[in-house]
Amino acid sequence: MDRRKKARRNKKGSVALILQTIISIAYAAMLLHMTILLVRQRDSGWFNTIAIYFPQLVIIISSMALQFILRIRHRAHTQDGSLLPVLFTFIALESSMIIPIYSQVTGQTLLPPNGVIYLSRFAFLSSAILFTFSAVQFYGTNLSRMTLYLSTAIGASFFVSLALPINNADPLQIFSSSYDAIFLTMLMLVCIAAGLTYVAAVVKDRATHSVTRSAAFILLIIGNLISMGTDIITGVISAVIYVAGITLLSISAKNTF
Repeated sequence: MDRRKKARRNKKGSVALILQTIISIAYAAMLLHMTILLVRQRDSGWFNTIAIYFPQLVIIISSMALQFILRIRHRAHTQDGSLLPVLFTFIALESSMIIPIYSQVTGQTLLPPNGVIYLSRFAFLSSAILFTFSAVQFYGTNLSRMTLYLSTAIGASFFVSLALPINNADPLQIFSSSYDAIFLTMLMLVCIAAGLTYVAAVVKDRATHSVTRSAAFILLIIGNLISMGTDIITGVISAVIYVAGITLLSISAKNTF
C-alpha cells in the first residue's frame, strides 16, 4: 500500500515537474528573445529594461536547477516530493509579469493585459499558499487531508484573483489597481504565516536539517515576494536572496527531504 502511495506521489511530482519545465522554457525563451532584440536595437533605456527583468530569468533557471539536483541527488519520497514541483510551477508562472514588456519590445501580443494580471495574481498567491503547506509538513499532516486542503486553498486563490477588479485605465501596469492593496495585504499575510510556521518548526525541532530547511524556505519566500518589484535594485536583491535559498536547499537536500 505504501508503495502505491509513493508511486502516486512520484507520478504527480513528475507531471508537475514536466509542467514546470515547459513553462520555464517558454518564459526563458521569451526573456532571451527580448534580450537579443534590445541589444541589437540599443534604444534609449535598453540596458535598464534588461536589468529589470533579468533577475526573473535567474529565478527561473535556479528553480529548474534545484529540481534536477533533487532528482539526481535524492529522490524525495516525502510529501515535498510532489509539493515542490507544484510550488516551482507557480513560481515559474509568476514570470507572466514580463509578458507586457515582451509585447512592447516585440510587438507580439501573447495574452490580453487583463489575463496577464489575473494570471500573475493567481501565481503569486498560490505560491505563497504552497510555501505555507510546505512548512506544515514538519507537523506530519495526513496526506489525504493535505491534498484536500491544498486543492481548496488553490481554488480560493483562483477565485480571489478573478474577483478583485483591475485598473482598466492602464491595463499594462501589473498590480496598479487600488484593489491590489487588498491583494498585496493578503499575499503578505500568507507569506508571514508561512515564515512563522517555519520558525515554529525550528523551535519544535532544532536539528540541523530542520534549521537549514527552514532557513532555505524563508529565503525563498523573501526573494520571491520582493521579485514583484519593478526597479533594478529590488530585482537584483530578490535574485540574490532567492538563489541563496536555492543553494542552501540544494546543499542540504540529502538530509532535508
